[in-house]
Amino acid sequence: MSAIKSALFGIMALTAGLNILPAHAQNVTATIPDSIAAVLQARGLPSELKRGEGNPYIRSAYDDMPFLVALMNCDDDKTNCATVQFYFGFNDKKDFPLEKLNEWNATKRFVRAYRDDENDPVLVMDVDTDKGGVPQAVFNENLSVWLDQMQQYRRFVTE
Repeated sequence: MSAIKSALFGIMALTAGLNILPAHAQNVTATIPDSIAAVLQARGLPSELKRGEGNPYIRSAYDDMPFLVALMNCDDDKTNCATVQFYFGFNDKKDFPLEKLNEWNATKRFVRAYRDDENDPVLVMDVDTDKGGVPQAVFNENLSVWLDQMQQYRRFVTE
């Protein structure tokens, strides 16, 4: 066998091996909402994709707290999205003081709180999944941060 044939077989074997990577090695991306849903479901969280006039989003919940994973920075067809935003809010705390939200934001790094258009105190966290997505382990770690911060925010707003 010639050196060229050996090299070709070697390259073919290498690329064939790349195609059989385990499912957990696939990246999570807003372009493929099922990749996000898979991470949520692996954590035992519900996952329901919703599409309408605006950007698509996934409805989920944790510890009796409903939250959304909004698919953001989408194309005109709302199919190819680049980022996600976790979103959680209270619609019964419209009088929550802005000073308290500022206090929250001054002590947090990955999440931010504000009043939405209806004056509800909300919590959000952005994750950039553009350029091919992020490894599942990284997205899962971001999800862990989000779930922890949601619990802290609920205590902060309801105390």
